[in-house]
Amino acid sequence: MGTPFIPELGELLRQVEEKFGRRLSTTTDYELLSFVVEREINEMISASTLKRLWGYVSYSSTPRIATMDTLCRYLGQKDFKEFCKKLKDSGAIVSTFFTSKTVEVSSLKKGDHLMLGWAPNRLVKLQFLGGDSFEVIAADNAKLRPGDKFEASEFILGVPLFISSVRRPDGTVTPPYVAAKAEGLNVLEVLTK
Repeated sequence: MGTPFIPELGELLRQVEEKFGRRLSTTTDYELLSFVVEREINEMISASTLKRLWGYVSYSSTPRIATMDTLCRYLGQKDFKEFCKKLKDSGAIVSTFFTSKTVEVSSLKKGDHLMLGWAPNRLVKLQFLGGDSFEVIAADNAKLRPGDKFEASEFILGVPLFISSVRRPDGTVTPPYVAAKAEGLNVLEVLTK
């Protein structure tokens, strides 16, 4: 199911990576960050906890406040509550324009294929069915499965993919689904036939 969505958590993780000096994408990265946090603030946060927070491993519970507090102290903040207040007061959450690779559905032809990917090692191949509809034709390490169908109007590199519902081949309809919520899509390719 993945870690429940907490908007401020995404910004916290981004700032931790910024201070750490790189994106977390391997087991070694999480182990090193665990070591660095303990060395800098004398508080322990395990690599397995970090992996769950970043979505590197599946996790379906809300993160513990104590865990988020530790990461905030690594950033020089008192705790997660103070982090959220400063984030709100800073205006960092307000709308902004940005530039990123985008695939708009209006640019696709029926039958076109897209490859989407996100950390840690999720890869999904889609076929455009026309309108706003897509079918999953291959999936590695993702909750989406071959035969799943959903609607989307665009895909943006570096931004999470939000899907209002997925229609499974057996006729069931899922609740809303978000992919790549921590770091956004890191693969976005229109595949040539």
